[in-house]
Amino acid sequence: MNVHPETFIQLADLGSKIPPYLPTYDFAGSFIDRSHSYIGCCRRKDDTLIQMKNRRWFGTIIPGWLRREDALKLYELAYFTATDILELGSFHGLSTSVLARANRNSGRSKHIFTFDLDPSCVKATKHNLRCLGLDRNVTILCDDATVAARRFASQGKRFGFVFIDHSHEYGPVHEVCRELTKIVAAGGFCLFHDFNDVRNRNPDDKDYGVYQAVMDGLDHDRFEFCGIYGCTGLYRAKANG
Repeated sequence: MNVHPETFIQLADLGSKIPPYLPTYDFAGSFIDRSHSYIGCCRRKDDTLIQMKNRRWFGTIIPGWLRREDALKLYELAYFTATDILELGSFHGLSTSVLARANRNSGRSKHIFTFDLDPSCVKATKHNLRCLGLDRNVTILCDDATVAARRFASQGKRFGFVFIDHSHEYGPVHEVCRELTKIVAAGGFCLFHDFNDVRNRNPDDKDYGVYQAVMDGLDHDRFEFCGIYGCTGLYRAKANG
């Protein structure tokens, strides 16, 4: 298991550099498999955001905002996680498709639960995953992220990997951070999208505060920083937490 504490970025420097993808798990070669390798070379919009279709040949681009580094880390964590995965914020299913493909290719019997507050996004996610044939072992629901997290906590459900991308605002992210101790399994990971975004450091931009919400809301006695990859920030629940 590899951690990269040297990639941590202070608030004043957010967005000034985009740390590369680096593996958390040990595996042979630069990529885990062909699907992981494809993410490493697929088309990008403005040389930044990956462009992936909902069908191999004649599909349409799935809307979303994933850097190559973000998607490579998503795939890796979903592939190697031994237990179920939770995604908070699916939008139209770009990140969900990365998670579902990695889950399928891993050969492990895990389940993905993904939520979005917008019914149209839930519908789009279902459509895109169905087009890709990746809807098996995926439950796509419409609900508030914090409500969903609290429901799982009340059921004693624990996840090996949680991807947090339901909001960029301080409040909603902070609320979810307070629940993660209850739903992330010991040794499990939580990955925050837009953690390394220049807009977080603008006090006049009330739509962004992911970095600050993680710093304030996550229990840093229970979670350890593992690295920044692209715009994502990775934390791991301590085994003895």
